[in-house]
Amino acid sequence: YWPPQYVITEGDTLKPLKIMSTRGMTVDGEYHPEPRVASIVATEGKPEWVVNIKETGMIRLVDYSDIKNLKETTIESAKFLHDGGWDSTKRYFLVAANTSNKVAVVDTKTGKLAALVDTKARAHPGRGANFVHPTFGPVWAT
Repeated sequence: YWPPQYVITEGDTLKPLKIMSTRGMTVDGEYHPEPRVASIVATEGKPEWVVNIKETGMIRLVDYSDIKNLKETTIESAKFLHDGGWDSTKRYFLVAANTSNKVAVVDTKTGKLAALVDTKARAHPGRGANFVHPTFGPVWAT
C-alpha cells in the first residue's frame, strides 16, 4: 500500500523503469498526499492496466505500449476503491468502492465510466464472481 505510487519494472530483472505517483485530488476536490494503489489489473487485448487508487476514487487506465511516453486516462468514480473483476465479455471492469457503497463500472473499450452503481451495505472488495443466472443471464456479483 505504501509508498503512494506504482512502479513499472523490467520483467526479468525487476529493475525499475518508471515510477508514477498517485498523489493528487480526490473525487471530492481535496488533495490527498498518500493515496494507496488498491489494485492493478491487465486489460485483455491491449497493452493497458486498470489502476485503482483507493482514497482518491480515481481509476487510471495506463497505456504502457510506450514506457517512455506513458498515456494515462483518469476516470473519476467513488472514494475507497478496492479490488474488482471483469464481466463475462472482458470489456467492463467492475470495482467496489466499499466504504462509499458503490460499484464503479469502467468500459475499457471507450475508456470511460459506464456506470456508478449504488449498493446496499458495503460492496465486498473482492474480485467478484461471474455466473449465468437462469432468468437474468450473465451476472457479475460481489
